[in-house]
Amino acid sequence: MSIEEARAKLMALRDALIRIDGINNVLNTLPRLLLETLLIIGVVFGIYILFSLWYLVAMPVRLAFLSSVGGLLSIALLIAIPANAYLSIERLSKVADRYDNWPELINRGISGILEILSTLDFTDIEYRINRARAGYVLFIVVKLLALAFLLLLIALFVMFWITVFLGYAEPPMWLSATIVIVITITITLALEWDSLVNDVKRLWSLGGLIIELRWLYHELQGIQT
Repeated sequence: MSIEEARAKLMALRDALIRIDGINNVLNTLPRLLLETLLIIGVVFGIYILFSLWYLVAMPVRLAFLSSVGGLLSIALLIAIPANAYLSIERLSKVADRYDNWPELINRGISGILEILSTLDFTDIEYRINRARAGYVLFIVVKLLALAFLLLLIALFVMFWITVFLGYAEPPMWLSATIVIVITITITLALEWDSLVNDVKRLWSLGGLIIELRWLYHELQGIQT
């Protein structure tokens, strides 16, 4: 293996490890994110119930106001929860770069490459890769569902106001649902397709790369000795 090939493979490993660390960070945080979501829902509706009880005692004749408040709270939660989930996953998947010194070491040649390889715990790397692979379906499903649900609400909102302002006759429910769902799926995949494909390529092509780097490490050790 030439020096240039070794450099390219190490940089590919670096990029993959950064992404894998991000995926595992999200997987570690998903239970907390779920609990926070449930807590927010519980607190909001708990406050609404207490407010409703007080309001019914103070002004029992204006029940329509309570219905309006409940509807607004529900809409706000329907928007805020998927938006928060998607943005949290995006933020958590961007972890600090622990390998920022690799480019400098790689440029030193054999000594720098050997220094990087000597610090790698291949067993730990394989564990992190396997964990990211095992949890990737959950990671991408939660992320895509959050984005798709948010886009679905936006599409429904836009379609409703187009119908209202332009005075179009309301189309059949099945047609509206089909149009909205198709638009939602299309936009969701358009936004996330490249990331999804790149993740799959990285996660399921690293086995061969790890084997090559193990072999390179032993080869360079032989040269050094």
